[in-house]
Amino acid sequence: MRKSYIFCVLIIILIHSCGPKENPNVYIINESSVEYEKVYIRSSAALDSTYLGALGYGEELKGQFVITDSVPSDGCFMVIAIRSSGLVHRECMGYYTNSSSLNRGFRLTLKDDSTMIESS
Repeated sequence: MRKSYIFCVLIIILIHSCGPKENPNVYIINESSVEYEKVYIRSSAALDSTYLGALGYGEELKGQFVITDSVPSDGCFMVIAIRSSGLVHRECMGYYTNSSSLNRGFRLTLKDDSTMIESS
């Protein structure tokens, strides 16, 4: 009886861990002295990006990563921020496997000399 109980629990855990996950949210806060003209989010394997908008000093943007890969794949989530000078800032964070996210959300804080990333 005990073996069948353990087996059932393992099957439930396996089904839950392999099932589809919700798309993670992303919050981007600009604490740097730079303004970004365009901010995009995407998965590393995606051909298309989601435009979030411009990000000025002290402003915040939020969005949601949506995995649009036609074939299940593995990769990371990306934020691409473009300055008015054309300089591109890219950050890769988190991970998805079989097109299912392993994270629920991200909070990026852009500083002058670094980017702080928190994931949940």
